[in-house]
Order: sequence, then C-alpha cells, then structure tokens
Amino acid sequence: MQISSVVAEFNPFHNGHEHLINTVKTNKDTLVVAVMSGNFVQRGEPAIISKFARAKAAVLCGADLVLELPLPYSISTAMYFANGAIDVLNSLGIVDTLCFGSESGDITPLVAAASKLNNPELKVELKKELSKGLTFAAARQNAFEKISPFVKSNVLENPNDTLAIEYILAAQRLGMNVEYKAIKRIGTGHDSSVKTDSFCSASELRKTPSLLDLKEPFMPQKSYEIFAEEIKAKHYSSIYLLDRAMVAHLRTLTPERLRLAPDISEGLENRIITAANNFSTMDEILTAVKSKRYTHARLRRIILASYLGVTAELQKQPIPYIRVLGLNENGAKILSLASKRAKIPLISSLKEAEKISPIAAEFARLEVKAGDIYSLSLQRPVGGKTEYTNKLFKTF
Repeated sequence: MQISSVVAEFNPFHNGHEHLINTVKTNKDTLVVAVMSGNFVQRGEPAIISKFARAKAAVLCGADLVLELPLPYSISTAMYFANGAIDVLNSLGIVDTLCFGSESGDITPLVAAASKLNNPELKVELKKELSKGLTFAAARQNAFEKISPFVKSNVLENPNDTLAIEYILAAQRLGMNVEYKAIKRIGTGHDSSVKTDSFCSASELRKTPSLLDLKEPFMPQKSYEIFAEEIKAKHYSSIYLLDRAMVAHLRTLTPERLRLAPDISEGLENRIITAANNFSTMDEILTAVKSKRYTHARLRRIILASYLGVTAELQKQPIPYIRVLGLNENGAKILSLASKRAKIPLISSLKEAEKISPIAAEFARLEVKAGDIYSLSLQRPVGGKTEYTNKLFKTF
C-alpha cells in the first residue's frame, strides 16, 4: 500500500482536482491523503462552502482521507501555508509521496529551485530587493536570478510551481524522507478567467453569476450535487457579509495589538488603523493601504488573521494535532496504520483537542471562533458551534 498526498483548498472541488487525485492514484494500491484548508482560505476570505461540505465532496470524488489544515496556516503566506500542510503529513508518519499540481509538470527544476532558495547568499540579495519596496515574490525572483543565473527561474513565476517549491522546502526543514511528484496542471491556469470544455479555475467558478450553473463539465457530478445543495440552502459565503464587523474590529484596535498579527512590518499597523478610521468599507481600506509591496491578498490575510485572533506566534507553532474531516474505507485503513506511527494525536472532534495540551486547546478555540464567524458570512446564516454539530463524514 502506497500512501500519497495532496494539499488543496477544494474551493470548490472541480474537475482539475479530480484529475490531480486520479493521476496520483497510479495503481489500485495507491491511497490518497488530502490536507485541506478549513472555513477560511489563503486569499484572506471565507471558503465558498463549508469545510465539511468540501471534505465530503473530496471523499466522494476520490480522496481516501481528508485532514484539516488548521486556521493559523490556512490564512497565511505560502511559506507558512506549506509548512503547516507538510507538518500535518509528516506528523501522520506514513506518507510515501508528496504530490502537487504544477504548471511545469517537471520535478527536476522544482527541486533545483528549492536547493537554490536555501542558499545563504539568497537571503542577502533578498533583503536588498525587499528594500526597493517590491513584493516578496518579485524580490525573491530577482534575488534568485542574481545568485543562480543559469538555473531556470520561470518556475517562480507560476503560482502552483511556486507553492510546490514551498512544499519541498518545508519537507526539507522538517526532515521528511519522501518522494516528490509533480502533476502537470491541465485546462486553465490558476485564477484564469478562461473556460475550456471541461476545466475552469476555482476563482472563476466562484465568480459565476448563477452558482447553480457550475455543473458538469466543470465539476464532477457528486461534487456538483453537494455544491448545489449548499447553494439552494443559501449556505454559501461572501466576505462582504463580514465587512462592517471587520471594520469595527479595526477601529477598536491599538497599533500594538494589530502588530501581533502575522506578516506585519514597517509600521503597517498604523496605516491600516488610520485607513479604518477614515474609510467605512474594507475595499476602501485595502485600496488606501495597498502599495507595490503590500498587495490586496497580503493585506486581506493580515486583517482577517487579526479579526479571527490568529497571531504571528501561533503560525510558528508546530501542529498540535491531526484532525480528520472525512474518509472512506481505504481512509480507515490509512488511519489504522497512522494510529501506530503518528507523532501527534489523531482526532475527529475539537473536544478531544481541548484535552491534549494548552496549545492544542488554543488551536481548538480558534477553530470554534472561526466556525462561528464563518456561519455569519453565509447568505443564510446558521447557528453557532458548528465545529461541534457537524460530524466527521464517512462513506461506510
């Protein structure tokens, strides 16, 4: 039995995700573990439908076991996002292969780029480039090209390739002995507005005026059925339904408190708070604070993290537990094996996490809070404590 893994948001689960999982399953002895973001995702927004619905779709469409990427990592930068996800897989103790979607589909330049990014010279050049006011991504690419002019750097221009490199770096930092496998992305690109006969990016699907038009061929039938059920119940989210609450949060903050959020630097906290007192919507605040270095996505993550109570220190913590969101019979076999080798506790309920350790209890408290807030971002809000009322999904 080979245990392969993928990391994704499944926001929503579409044909590209199904292709990734099917390609990973090279033979009947290969089982797939998926680490999936929770109710809030790396864009600094709530997921279109809940993590429980997305985990169910993933299991019904090919994943054998779905594990949750805890909140502090799911709304973080690519480095911390990758580090959290790989920490989950490494802590499981049984994963043979890390698989990831890739524009290049070639593992060789990805591993080579990861090696160069570990070069101490790069940190020196990176600091110089960041001083020019560039975004981290642009500064890193410039630094990379300066120290490695003969190594292909275009992989750093591609979002999936860049994230794949972060997974490799995270696995190396954690000492994870594992095989890497790049699966070439097919169809449309990340965040592309182009639709083909069978493929459409998740971001484009989320923008579709009538969400119920997102049926075949862009989503597997079972995923579409779950998605349609959530849409008809008006259990789909919008960041704008949290708009006033987030502005109110910013207006109550001191700069010292906002500075606790991840990725804050160079007095950014003062600029955000000033904008919050001068403008009344998040879009206006983001536009006022945005710069060449601080993109909308980065600012959204910072503000959302502060709103949800995620701090920079929490993002640096190792994973305190592994939470299962969904599984099939093969997933149960994976769990049985992991129960003997896992480095940290395996749980299905946050009530179990509260008893593990103080830091595990803190992670659980944050997930409950995030779930309660997420329920208010839905077109038809639901009651609180959804982390306790929604159960682990099983096909058996």
